[in-house]
Amino acid sequence: MSYTEDFNLLNEIYSENTDLISIPGSNLVINNYSFTSDESVYYPDSDYIKNCIMTNISYDTAIKTRSFAEKIHEAETYDRKFIFPLYTNPGKSKNLIILLHGLNEGGWEKYHTWAKKLAELTNRSVLMFPVSHHVNRRPPEWIASREMNALAKERQKLFGAEEFSFINSAISTRLHLMPELFFWSGLRSFYDVQKLVKEIRDGRYESIDKDCNISMFGYSIGAFLIEVLLMARKEMFADTKSVLFCGGLTMDMMNLKSRFICDSKAEKSVKNFYTKDYESCIERDVYLKKYFKDNEEEGMAFRSMLNSGRLEDYRYCNLKHYEDRILAIPLKNDEVAPAEHVRKTLTGNGLKVRVEEMHTDIEYDHIMPFSILERLNVRTNEWFERIFSRAAEWLE
Repeated sequence: MSYTEDFNLLNEIYSENTDLISIPGSNLVINNYSFTSDESVYYPDSDYIKNCIMTNISYDTAIKTRSFAEKIHEAETYDRKFIFPLYTNPGKSKNLIILLHGLNEGGWEKYHTWAKKLAELTNRSVLMFPVSHHVNRRPPEWIASREMNALAKERQKLFGAEEFSFINSAISTRLHLMPELFFWSGLRSFYDVQKLVKEIRDGRYESIDKDCNISMFGYSIGAFLIEVLLMARKEMFADTKSVLFCGGLTMDMMNLKSRFICDSKAEKSVKNFYTKDYESCIERDVYLKKYFKDNEEEGMAFRSMLNSGRLEDYRYCNLKHYEDRILAIPLKNDEVAPAEHVRKTLTGNGLKVRVEEMHTDIEYDHIMPFSILERLNVRTNEWFERIFSRAAEWLE
């Protein structure tokens, strides 16, 4: 089937409320599994989050922004237990790819086709894992168009935000008022992936052999998370091969401003906090200070990915361990994760990660690398096959 046909079919048949889904015309099936995120002494409690948010919002802001801000801490209750889909052939899989998505994804729509293609080309199972506060780990009102559109217009009026939209208004408000939430969501995801691997090794999932070979495919911020995991947990991922698609660069070189990611005020808040002031912010925040004091090694892995000019030796030395097991595929027209910045992060000073830039003359961008327009069906399918055939070749 073509990319567009698979896209439409998979999004039509998928439901996380069904344990096992057969795919018409394919030997593959989709298994849905439940996962519970563990708590940690390092995660800030809801009172702390609420107090931080309310400290950062003035009492004269309009009602939509204020009402949303007051409930930001409540999102934690949606983040603990969730479903993830596994594309697999019947029986126990001895080879697995963990697929991690991009920032501000509200669903799996574009990833179903990716997972199916990787499973077909590699004969591996593909597990799509949602990161904290994304996909099905977020309140449903975050993707309710009427409410979020009103919030977006209010942000534009109050703050002069550019690239505001109902799609990014929830994450924009969160990160604008409390950029620390990017780290805490990332840390939970960091621990969740490790718990997932441990559960696999313990035989928790009947469709996955506990001794399976594990590879990873990360798109956008998912690639960022993979790099932190690899550097901080060498014993767990010693033999792991990874593909970094439209990602792999340090945060300071990302362009997060997009109607689909976050608006200009949120991007400025995040960039100022992480790429300029982060070291001093650690000292001022009781939760951050405790975490980085107790977890120096994994903390260094995260900090080394914030600014290209900071902790360079650490980043190069630790990624050097994986340079023959990482393939980065940036796209020439990608303005969020520019190819030259991916290359700068992953090469130089003796580091030689394989970076293979790709391009096509049909329309694409970071958010939609593959068009679903019927008139571009044939050419899009060729473009999609070209990229995923290379990714599959690397992961086999």
